[in-house]
Amino acid sequence: MKIGMIQMDAAAGHMEHNIAHGFELMEEAAEHSDLVVMPELWTIGYNFHDLDKKAIQEKDSLLQKLRNLSRTFGVTLIPGTLPVMKRGKIYNTAYVIGPDGESQGSYSKRHLFHEYLESKLMEPGRGMLCTHIQGVKCGLAICFELYFPKMFRKMSQKGTTLVIVPAQWPENHMAHWNVLARARAIENGMYICAVNMAGSYHNTSAGGHSLFVDPEGFSSFEGDGKEHIYYGVYDDNKYENLARTRSVIQLEKPDWAIR
Repeated sequence: MKIGMIQMDAAAGHMEHNIAHGFELMEEAAEHSDLVVMPELWTIGYNFHDLDKKAIQEKDSLLQKLRNLSRTFGVTLIPGTLPVMKRGKIYNTAYVIGPDGESQGSYSKRHLFHEYLESKLMEPGRGMLCTHIQGVKCGLAICFELYFPKMFRKMSQKGTTLVIVPAQWPENHMAHWNVLARARAIENGMYICAVNMAGSYHNTSAGGHSLFVDPEGFSSFEGDGKEHIYYGVYDDNKYENLARTRSVIQLEKPDWAIR
């Protein structure tokens, strides 16, 4: 499965511009991908000013346009996350839209970032989402949630072998980004597709450096902080071979474990 990862440079607060530009990038990536992924809150550029006016409804025309794009190109689309108004509260929500244009489910961020307005203006979600994309069992986590290993372990225990992580990770914490994405992959024996934003917001630069990490902790490319479309390939054979190797290793108790 080939994954188009859109590391978009969003203009903070300029929603119409971001949407138009985002669709240009999604259409380009869809020409070469089975799955297309956007970063977190790309429509607003992580600018929470007048958030209640920028939040969309679940029947908003934007979602219909995203469904039409998936159907037109025959790709699965995870359009990053969007600020979504539900029952009078705003959630940071990711959708999975199948190649037929139908929704396969949604996931709202459970662990909101507490050092900015996100946790004050948004409502935490509940539960997790695991769904099949191109025959691969996939899960979702969002940005800050890379800090919560139990989430990834629970998804792994449900048979998830690829977790998609849309993000708006700041440049000054890129060391954490690299370590955490690789750690979640290695400790669970899964692929991590972490798609970060480029550009800046509120005098803070987004870090870029999106990652497609395999179960051994290696990324298939070395990104930078500028706008790009990167491509990662989920290799079923590589995953199955590694899983068999690990199952053999786990059966062999090390000397220190024998008492």
